[in-house]
Amino acid sequence: MSEIKVGWVRVLKAFDDWIDYESTEFGPYTGYFSLDNLRDLMHSERIGWMVSMYEEIIPGRVQKCKNAGVAFEDFLPYMPDPEAREIVQSMIDLTQVLTDDMLAMSDTINSMKEDYESGGFDDAVPYLADLADSEENIRHHMSLFSQGFNQLSKMGLEMPDMES
Repeated sequence: MSEIKVGWVRVLKAFDDWIDYESTEFGPYTGYFSLDNLRDLMHSERIGWMVSMYEEIIPGRVQKCKNAGVAFEDFLPYMPDPEAREIVQSMIDLTQVLTDDMLAMSDTINSMKEDYESGGFDDAVPYLADLADSEENIRHHMSLFSQGFNQLSKMGLEMPDMES
């Protein structure tokens, strides 16, 4: 297997792992960004959700994003020209932007938990709009990766068929 194909395999595996985490681990927890769904939980379940998001779910998401960034960093030396390197570097930079966005979401969850514990449900509600906005921003940034992959493809650096 050529070095560039090995690089592609690592990048694609990192993205597959990240997408899987988004759908199986993180996604189910976003249902509580809704006021009605959060209201349906008992006090201990709300605290449990916030703690899980802060201590496990978001850190896992951050790690998957960082893993994609590392795969891109390892892939960078195999780019054949400055333009391709610039595209891959922009994708590395995008993982940092996303990491920062995810960590900010984690901070919001932590603040929400602290306010909820000290003041109650009504003190937690304003954070839901912030969480929804943060998630929309993260999803927008995540969608930008497809532009980078498309640009690389137009340059003849197409993803290999993973079946072969």
